[in-house]
Amino acid sequence: MSAEIQVRVNGKSYETQVEPRLLLVHYLRDVLGLTGTRVGCERSICGACTVLFDGKAVKSCAVLAVQASGSEVTTIEGVSSMAPTNGNGLHPVQEGFWEKHGLQCGFASW
Repeated sequence: MSAEIQVRVNGKSYETQVEPRLLLVHYLRDVLGLTGTRVGCERSICGACTVLFDGKAVKSCAVLAVQASGSEVTTIEGVSSMAPTNGNGLHPVQEGFWEKHGLQCGFASW
């Protein structure tokens, strides 16, 4: 059994058939290939899977992909579209990862 979802991710619309139990983190990584969203603890504790969901920071390992239907999701790959023109095209969060050699995104970084 599958369900069709319609979701905007990083400004792009997707219509996809998914299993109802598929987590949003796995939809982003495995279906859409957006691997900036990390799978950390798999228990919704660490925050490595944090994304913006309709403008609010949520842990994507605690949200089903079907719950995102009709919503806007922004991953770390998509924040550059929100970046001010600063010469390098990076959002301040991305710039911070670059400058401090950050290896994981997480809840604290939003």
